Amino acid sequence: MTTTSSKSSIAKWRSCIRRGLGQKIIVNGKAKQLPRVFRDERELREFLDEVLERALQKEKYSKGFGRDGRFTLGVKLDELGIHIDGIDIVEFKFELVGNEYRLVSAYPARGSKVWAYNKKKGFFIQG
Repeated sequence: MTTTSSKSSIAKWRSCIRRGLGQKIIVNGKAKQLPRVFRDERELREFLDEVLERALQKEKYSKGFGRDGRFTLGVKLDELGIHIDGIDIVEFKFELVGNEYRLVSAYPARGSKVWAYNKKKGFFIQG
């Protein structure tokens, strides 16, 4: 089976990329400056391609592709020998369409520069 990315996932990436390239967002009613980890969309795309390529060489990560439907692949960067300041884990979301897996989304999941929404507390937390 193969992996491809659809036009809608590329549009989502571009939206996330723009937010992740140093823009300001509102978090808990306060303006926050997002860190500028990547210089441009091309650098981010090359990073995601490299992470996914290295991860799929390890059995731990490649065995997820035997499932049906949707699944999330969480990749620890330190296990792959990749270091990006402020990002520890990158998650890739895939869905099975026909006989190929399509990338739905990719985003940093954990790290010192990653903000996540805590549903229980109702606000964003760092890390």
